[in-house]
Amino acid sequence: MPELTCAARRVGDQESRTEEYELRYSVGDGPGHVVQVKYQAARAFEINAALDAATETARAALLANDPDLPPPTDEALAKFSWRTLQSAKYEGGETRTSSLEL
Repeated sequence: MPELTCAARRVGDQESRTEEYELRYSVGDGPGHVVQVKYQAARAFEINAALDAATETARAALLANDPDLPPPTDEALAKFSWRTLQSAKYEGGETRTSSLEL
């Protein structure tokens, strides 16, 4: 069964109140799809916009690999993205990787 992989790393100023991340999604050996998101934790609308962008990018990676594969829900992709992004939060720019079985 294929897996969606997300590699996240925090970019930008590590001490800033604005958090910036680079998320790279791929399925198997397929091409990676990259999105950069930026938000302030106190602004829910910015977090939601970042998660929407991440979800769209994850979906694009899935469709590029196998358009006939039944995709996960937007909620599942957003939760997956958020957990991966949060795991990279305090890693000082190091990449953290997570996988979601499809």
